Formats: sequence, C-alpha cells, structure tokens
Amino acid sequence: MRTELREDVARYRTKGGKWIDIWGNPAFWAIFWYRFGHFVYRENSPRILRVPLKAVHFLGAVFCEAVLQMRLPSSAEIGGGLCISHVGGVILHHRTVIGKNCDLSHQVTVGTAGLGRTGVPRIGHDVSIGAGAVLIGDIQVGDGARVAANSLVNRDVPPGATVMGVPAKIVKYADTSQQLAEVSNPGL
Repeated sequence: MRTELREDVARYRTKGGKWIDIWGNPAFWAIFWYRFGHFVYRENSPRILRVPLKAVHFLGAVFCEAVLQMRLPSSAEIGGGLCISHVGGVILHHRTVIGKNCDLSHQVTVGTAGLGRTGVPRIGHDVSIGAGAVLIGDIQVGDGARVAANSLVNRDVPPGATVMGVPAKIVKYADTSQQLAEVSNPGL
C-alpha cells in the first residue's frame, strides 16, 4: 500500500501539485481510500484489526461513492502512479486491471459490455483516458495508449495508439510505420 501511495503522490507532484493541494484534492482521497481498502481486503493486514478496518473502509467507501461519486473497488488491481485529474463520476468494475502511471479524467467508466458478457478491460501502463470515456468488454488497452474524451472503446487498442469516437477508432500511432499499415488495412 505504501509503495503505490508514494508513487501516486509522486505523480501528482510531477504535475506541479503542492503537498497541501494533493492532500486537499478529493480525487486523491478516493485513490487513498482505494489503497487502504486494497490493503485491508487483498494484502496481509493484521488479522486482529481486519474486522474494525473493514468497517472503517466500508464507511469511507460509501462516502466516496455517495459524495465524491467515485467508485474504485478494493478488488480492482491498480498500479502505482494513478492520477485522477478531477473528482466525480469515475466508476471502475471490481475486476478492472490498470497498469502504472495512468491518467483518468472525470466521468470515466470501465466495465463489462452487458448482455451477459463478463469480460472487463485490462489497461496497460502510461495510458491516458479522457473525460467521459467509456471502456467496456473483454479488451486490452496497450501501454502508452491515449483515449480521447467521450469515446466508446469496445475493441483492443494497440500500444501507443490514440483512439477517439463512438465507437473508438485509431486516429494516430506513436510509431509512424504502424500508421502506414493502418492506412492499407483500415479498421481497429
């Protein structure tokens, strides 16, 4: 818990945040509460303290969801260095996997596609997800990918690609040789 939390704080610091700004940021409170819950439920918290810690976590989780409108379930796997730029509307499925140093904007949803399908997105390292984006289904978002605001991502996103639209389509690659391959074979 401590290592990931330090990475989260360091990430906010690299974006120009002062200590008082970081600890006063409600989006950071939600990240802190996720880390605390992950420690209580998933890591080896002291056995004698588990029941009271679970009760405390439950109350904080209800606060985060009801007041901050952010749901970061303790069963999700989120790497260190998470940065949520604005409070509100971030909803993650309880089986979500997010890599290190990712950016989430407000109103981001990561979950199942519905209709009985159970797959959940797996998000790589250094991924940036814009405001209002929805990622659904059993998909893989590669390292360094960018998801534009208000996009619906329901297919795999290659590493380094930028996607946008409803449904999201690749608009740019970090590597120009992949852009040329995409032109000859359109589609995601």
